[in-house]
Amino acid sequence: MSVETPSNRPFGPSPEPPADATRRRRRLPFGAIAQSVVGNLRDPGTALPLLLIAALAVRAVWLELPRGSLIFDEAYYVNAARILLGLVVPPGANYADSPPGLDPNTEHPPLGKMLIALSIMMFGDNGIAWRLPSLIGGLGALGALYLIVRAAGETAWLAVLAVGILAFDNLTFVHGRIGTLDMMVLAPMLLAAWLALRERWALAGVVLGIALLVKLTALYGLLALLLLLGLRLLGEWRATRRIPLASLRPGILLVVSFSIVAIGGLWLLDLQFTTYTTPFDHFRRIVEYGAALRGPVVDTGICPGADSGPMQWLFNQCQINYLRVDVTVSAGEEIVSSVPSVDFRGALNPLLPNAMLIATLFAGWRAWRTGNVLARWSTVWIAANYLPYVAISLISDRIMYIYYLLPVVPGVAVALAILLLRSGLPRFVVYGYAVAYAAGFLAYFPFRQLP
Repeated sequence: MSVETPSNRPFGPSPEPPADATRRRRRLPFGAIAQSVVGNLRDPGTALPLLLIAALAVRAVWLELPRGSLIFDEAYYVNAARILLGLVVPPGANYADSPPGLDPNTEHPPLGKMLIALSIMMFGDNGIAWRLPSLIGGLGALGALYLIVRAAGETAWLAVLAVGILAFDNLTFVHGRIGTLDMMVLAPMLLAAWLALRERWALAGVVLGIALLVKLTALYGLLALLLLLGLRLLGEWRATRRIPLASLRPGILLVVSFSIVAIGGLWLLDLQFTTYTTPFDHFRRIVEYGAALRGPVVDTGICPGADSGPMQWLFNQCQINYLRVDVTVSAGEEIVSSVPSVDFRGALNPLLPNAMLIATLFAGWRAWRTGNVLARWSTVWIAANYLPYVAISLISDRIMYIYYLLPVVPGVAVALAILLLRSGLPRFVVYGYAVAYAAGFLAYFPFRQLP
């Protein structure tokens, strides 16, 4: 029997199939593709890479824009990196008269500026180089949060949801694509938390020590891990009325390794990049600088400027204008309208603060009633990174800003994922919140017009 193929088919048109068969043939490939895509998206092993690719795309797109413009505190950190490299800083800009090779931004340890300087050495003095370390840190924070959820024994889907909430929070997103220190310190803080959940306490201390060499707020990560250990010891005491010496070993390893890396690392960095003779002198400078940031902040919902108080952060108040470029339409000499084409702002995704309190309370309740490891981690992480600012606001008039809440957001993302998936909410509520959250992200996306 011969089979007709394209090579042996006789010349001339082939007989036309019935119309309904043609329609079926055209539908089948698209239906199969759609079914395959939907089926794959039901697998968290496929959903996570797609989510990370989307997070990378929105962070990397137009990374160099606006060209030549420094966004927010890039005016400090990028210029400090330029000074470390001996590059020219424009006259009148921050640190323009600083001696080359020495870090002029001594209110923070040198490591973060060194990473920006290294990026400039590799890719040139441009927006991509300034922001690449933060972009890498932001993606690293997303990966670390996924590892935390899984190490705590939760499902891959809950981990994917938590990562999605963190990835598309506006504050996390913006700091993941501008040249500041915040994502460079948050990523190792979260990595240290994952190592602690894996009982790698010495290594967790090492990573936290490295984080502190970027910014002193890594101390709050150390506080969170110590609180988790304290709760573990409290449980042992309630069960046996004693605490074996072996139970103290994780805390000792954590603190000792952290101290060695933080103090020794700062000493080595100061020898090369500052004039401080001991790391303790530099720590004193950092603390005194922070204590001197004082102003008439009234935590009542009224924003005297960019500064704010911890209670205002919970309501997304006192947002900060990082960079705004307006396009104006004029009729003669009269301005008819003015709309932003670029609008980088320090603010949370508007859907996040609305659910922050109830999600944290639910996670705390779940941790108390069931001993759930992840719920306990999220509650402790939120408390350790937020409550110190509440205490500071009660005893002083130190200036604070809404982006201080950034290290809290991963804990809130986890707590919110627990609330959505473990409280028995109907599925349409979860999907509806996800859609609204995506809309909130788009509403705050900084590029309001296509460049």
